[in-house]
Amino acid sequence: MILEKQLLSIIFSFSYGILYSYLYNINYNFLYNTKLMYKILINILFNADLFLIYFLLLIKINEGIIHIYFLLIFILGFIIFKNKYLFLRKFVKIFVKDKKSSVKKKKTIV
Repeated sequence: MILEKQLLSIIFSFSYGILYSYLYNINYNFLYNTKLMYKILINILFNADLFLIYFLLLIKINEGIIHIYFLLIFILGFIIFKNKYLFLRKFVKIFVKDKKSSVKKKKTIV
């Protein structure tokens, strides 16, 4: 592979790792604070979609060749920026029924 394509692919992999960490923190509440079936479904869809987009963009850059160092750079970008976007987790809230509070309300009504 040409050196220019390799450098572009490495820069893209690192940038995509940053984007992945950003989207991970936005979807954190959906990924971890829901019922088990929803967790499994959302994790599969989230990761499959992002992997397909990564692969389609790599096809545009370097004919879809994936080397191990592209994946390592991707993981490095994710790890470095994972904690930078923690503030995004509070913007997306999901409503989960609290079983304890609903039981307390029923007891006080009776």
